Amino acid sequence: MSVRQTIVRIDRWVQRGARAAVILALVGITVLLTLGILVRTFPSLSLAGYDEIVELLVAWMTFLGAALIWREGSLYRVEVLADRLPRRLAWVVALFVRLLMLLFAVVLTFEGWRVAVLSAETTPFLRFPKSLSYASMPVAGLLMIAYAVSGIWQALTGPRPGGEGLSGRERG
Repeated sequence: MSVRQTIVRIDRWVQRGARAAVILALVGITVLLTLGILVRTFPSLSLAGYDEIVELLVAWMTFLGAALIWREGSLYRVEVLADRLPRRLAWVVALFVRLLMLLFAVVLTFEGWRVAVLSAETTPFLRFPKSLSYASMPVAGLLMIAYAVSGIWQALTGPRPGGEGLSGRERG
């Protein structure tokens, strides 16, 4: 098996795992919030600390979800300028944007790691370490770094302007 095939296989497993985690987090949030509504409707029931679990799930769903849409090239972007530029200049702008995205991912990873490691907070009721929620930032940041480097590599080694490169879903 080649290195490329190994990377593609790892990427596929990571993507499936992250997608499953995001879906499970969304289901968990929905269930917990529904139970929270029922508890408020029927005061004889009790569900203490559910909001702390919801906070944890929202953090992981948000950051892993962002990494997944980053991978798919589905992040919101404005292409008005790039569509009006000559192809070569549009390619340069797209490459610059990818480099900026890499910089963002690096900052998110390092700062998220710093916040997660330095946090001594715990949640008030369940006493969960807040670092569990904060850890979602460096984990997603690492995935974003991998996807940004992959996108930059594809831009540099793929077809140049005049052919099909950095267009449509490949941009990101």
